[in-house]
Amino acid sequence: MGQSGCPLRGLLLLALIGRPGCLAVVQISVPAQLEVLLGSPVTIPCTHSITGSPDTRLVEWFITDRDGERRRVAYSEGDRGEVDQGTEYSDRVHMDPDLSLVLLKADVSDERAFSCQVTAGAAGSAEGVAQLRVYEPPEPPELTANPGILSVMERSVSEIATCSSRNANPSPTISWFKDGARLEAPTERNDDMYVVSRSVKEASGLQSVSSTLYLRPSKADKDAQFQCLVQYPLPQGKVGNTTSERFSLVLHYFTENVEFLLESPLVIKEGDDVRLRCRGDGQPEPEYIFYRVQASKVMELATKQDGVLTLPSVSRANSGTYRCQVLDFDSPPEVQLEKEVTIHVNYLDPLTLHPGRRVTVPLGGDVTLTCSGQGSQPPKLVWRKGKERVAHGGTHTLHSVSYHVAGTYTCEASVPSVPGLQRDQTVQVTVEGKPEMEERPTQHRLPGEGQHIQLTCSAVGHPEPELSWSLPGVKPVVSGTGNRVTSEVTVEVTAALAKSGIWCQARNRFGEATQHFTLEIAGGPEPQGGSGAAVVAVVVCVLLLLLIVGFFYCMQRRGHLPCGAGEKRSLTPKEGGAEDPAVEMKTDKRNEQTGLLSPSGGAGGGDGGHEC
Repeated sequence: MGQSGCPLRGLLLLALIGRPGCLAVVQISVPAQLEVLLGSPVTIPCTHSITGSPDTRLVEWFITDRDGERRRVAYSEGDRGEVDQGTEYSDRVHMDPDLSLVLLKADVSDERAFSCQVTAGAAGSAEGVAQLRVYEPPEPPELTANPGILSVMERSVSEIATCSSRNANPSPTISWFKDGARLEAPTERNDDMYVVSRSVKEASGLQSVSSTLYLRPSKADKDAQFQCLVQYPLPQGKVGNTTSERFSLVLHYFTENVEFLLESPLVIKEGDDVRLRCRGDGQPEPEYIFYRVQASKVMELATKQDGVLTLPSVSRANSGTYRCQVLDFDSPPEVQLEKEVTIHVNYLDPLTLHPGRRVTVPLGGDVTLTCSGQGSQPPKLVWRKGKERVAHGGTHTLHSVSYHVAGTYTCEASVPSVPGLQRDQTVQVTVEGKPEMEERPTQHRLPGEGQHIQLTCSAVGHPEPELSWSLPGVKPVVSGTGNRVTSEVTVEVTAALAKSGIWCQARNRFGEATQHFTLEIAGGPEPQGGSGAAVVAVVVCVLLLLLIVGFFYCMQRRGHLPCGAGEKRSLTPKEGGAEDPAVEMKTDKRNEQTGLLSPSGGAGGGDGGHEC
């Protein structure tokens, strides 16, 4: 802020009253600093006030050009505002009605002082200065890492990488990081670590910088991650930052440690593919030579670049000691470059069965199945029939065998501590004897003759039974599974078949068995031999008949029924004599009939009044 007073100080008050302009004062306010991003418009205000009554007012904007001269770029006098021609701002600025200076598009070259001067005639003038700062963030950093192999055995530094940041304003700064920690690298050259920085002003006026890191690497840097960080100022005191991609070093260092181990599987059995891995900590990766170490000799097996030795489908003969040798001629003599590992291959011998793989047992007999096995460890034995476990251990005894116990039995041997190590062996048990018929429905009731029915007959036995039917001319359908044979026939029902029934017979060299099928036709004659229902019906009929006879006998004895003898007596000779023999003969006949019910058995015996 500036101000000016009357040049005639100390004069009489009367003189001052005669020059009222001497009481005018100019006051001005301009921001000391303005911040703007490159390419953005910016307004520089010039706020002023004049006390008193000035004769005129002139507002002017000035810059200092590249030659160091003060040049006006715009002004306003009275109601008229103009932009001065012939300056670098002739077509880039204008004045607002409030007399602020407006830059249409900020450029790096605008980073300078802008002066606003207000002149109020005899009142004098005042001037304010605003400093314009223009900001531009840099482009993403460019990283160029050393692509070569860096030796840790060198005694001086090597160039690691160069980080570049281009086209920024103000100039950015670059720092280096390893595994997230800042490297405090000096700029002075030494044998451990330093940086070399360069800065270039581009034709646009923007700044470009670069930083090159020099470092003497060590083996500890083999897995380290490096990157650079670019920081740049922004308006309002803020700081922006951006980082490069991470990179690692390609180092050359000798082998100090060798590791040789069984990679897979950790528990080995015959048939497995075994992987042995050898690893040295040198870089680049050294070559590896593998040997089989035996009591009498050492045999070379293979040379590998990846350090992996594979033994396919191993057997117990592959058990033993293996050696790995690392070929690294840079390693000092005290480094042990050979390691050995011993592997053990678990195995299980084929199982031994007694009495054998095929056993024949007589029906009702006993048999003991025995299974034994040997291996690198004692096996666990179990017996199974199908999926069912029938015995633990190597012995399984079958007592009083029947046909249903026949079949295939499996002895399984396993070593629980060695997953997947197992064997099995099967025994075929055959039970032989005479046939036995399987229970099936044997009684069938049909609505009438002419119906067709399918009959099924099944028998078990060994040798396989031969089935036959008591039906001449019928062709049965025969099927067999194991020691079971089944025969099916379809017959037309007749009264003769219902009377005789049908027989199925099973026969082999040990004997025979039969099964009888009965057929009943609804409303027809009873089948031969009758059925249980027919017998019951006959018994009921006989009982009913006896009850009826007894009933009539009692009624006659008690006089409730007319007597046949009385009827005879009512036919006197007067009514019928010898000349009517027919009546006499009829009476005799009735007497003979009623005499059957007489307890005395004759017409003249007993109580004639109560006998018939």
